[in-house]
Parts: sequence; structure tokens; C-alpha cells
Amino acid sequence: MATTTERTAHEYRAEDLSREIYEQGITVVRGAFPPDWARDLDADLAREFMDALRSPGGAAPRGWNRFYFEPYAERVRGFWDLATHPVVTSLAEHMFGPDWQIVELGSDIPLPGAENQPWHRDFPMPAATRDEGRLTSIAVNASAVDVVDGPFQGVLGTQLDPGEDFEGAMFPPDERTPEYDARLQAFFAKGGNFSVRSGLMLHRGSAMGNGSRMRPVMILGIVSPDDRAIVDRLRDPDDPHPPRIRLSAEAYDRVDPTLRPHLSHEIVAETEAELPRHHTEHSFEGLKMDQRKS
Repeated sequence: MATTTERTAHEYRAEDLSREIYEQGITVVRGAFPPDWARDLDADLAREFMDALRSPGGAAPRGWNRFYFEPYAERVRGFWDLATHPVVTSLAEHMFGPDWQIVELGSDIPLPGAENQPWHRDFPMPAATRDEGRLTSIAVNASAVDVVDGPFQGVLGTQLDPGEDFEGAMFPPDERTPEYDARLQAFFAKGGNFSVRSGLMLHRGSAMGNGSRMRPVMILGIVSPDDRAIVDRLRDPDDPHPPRIRLSAEAYDRVDPTLRPHLSHEIVAETEAELPRHHTEHSFEGLKMDQRKS
């Protein structure tokens, strides 16, 4: 049987990708978009990131010279293409059923001189994963550039590890760092490809040289209806912290009808011109990245 690395994008099967995520924690879809698509994504994320840095609370630190921010959907052209890509939608339905939801549009941006992050998970293990072995979310990551320095690194197969000794339920003890360093796999992403992973797989952004270029990555967070991102928002609709897609009313009017039922969203302005300044509500649980170094 062919592996996913030997197939073109239109040949990927949801059941194969899901199995790889459950077994390894990550899978890669190659050739999903042309080079021009990645160049547009690079331009959009770079522009919005500069705006976010100029806004109080617009970007969240994720370690030395690393940031995370949440752009508005209508200002990132590639968001709509990725959210409706047939590999993404078929995988989401296969893993989470017909009521899957997109709850996050984010961007990780390491800058020149960024250091290794500590090994971590993106969130504590949900009860459904701990008790049933069932994943309730995936992150779809599309790099805007070909990565040649500071690749994403992951420890395959760790997404179902109990992590009972993890600080904040996210950070393994420092004494286990050599073990994970020895087991890591580096992923040199290419523009036009995307990866799909469990946020529970232990991973980190690796160090970048001082001469490196800014490396934007677009992130889509997709969840099952019983994931905490949905449950918490339904419990308290006025709480701004559960992630959701923020956009204007005029942009929502243009959303593909097939995507609308899957978009956990908030209308924050009538028109794009009236969108508020960037503000990243998403907070990272456990220890902040800039309080530890591997």
C-alpha cells in the first residue's frame, strides 16, 4: 500500500490520514496548492502580523522572538481555500462527524534568532482522549514559505501518552528532554503543502539563525461538537476566550453556503473597514513559552 508521501493531494483518503494521526500524531498533505497561493499567504500574514504588533494585545509571545496572533478571516485569502479543501473537509467529517467546526484561524510566526521551545502540548488532554482514546481536535498547518531553518519538530506517537507528570498538563519534566530530543522528527514544510496534527503530540518550534527570514504559518483549528472549544462557548456565549473565527458581516455574507454550518464565528463589525484593531484573545494554558527554555 502506498504511503501518503507517494500520493498527490487529490488521492488522499480520509481514513488513511486519520489512521496516521492516531498512530503518529501528524500527517502531511503534499501538493495541495500552487506556489502563487503560498506567496499570497505570506504577504497576507506578514501584513496582518505587522498590524497585530502595533496593537496592544494584538499578538501573544510564544518564546524568544516567537509570536502567535489571530488574523481576521477576510484578510487572509488562503483561509477560505484551506477551510474548503476537500482533503480537509473529508478528514474533519471522518474524524468528528457531520457537525465538525472550525474554531480557530491563527498564525505562528518565529523571527530570526528564535530559540528552541520547550517540548509541549497545545492544551491539556481532554477526558474523551484520556478515557476513550478519542481525539476531539486537529490543527491544520499551512506554511507560507519553504522552511529551510528552524523546522517544526515532533515526537511521533506521543499524542496519547497520559502525561501525568506534565507541568500544567502540557510540559513534560526537563529531565525527559534528552529522551525527546533523541526521538524527534523534523518537518521542513513547503509552501503549498499542509500538515494535520493532534495538538497533544509533543512538539516544539526549533531554533532559527539570526540570518533567517520570518516564517509565517497559518493554523486552522477544527474540533468535534463535544470539544471544549464548542462546549465552553455554548456555556458562556459572552466569554471572549474560547476560540472562534472573527469576521465582518459583509464577509460572512460571502461565505460558501457549504462552509457556514462548520464555522464557529463571531461578527465583530459590519464591514471590513470597520474591523477592530487586532486582539488575540486566545490564551495558552500552563506555563507561558517565555517563562521556560529547553
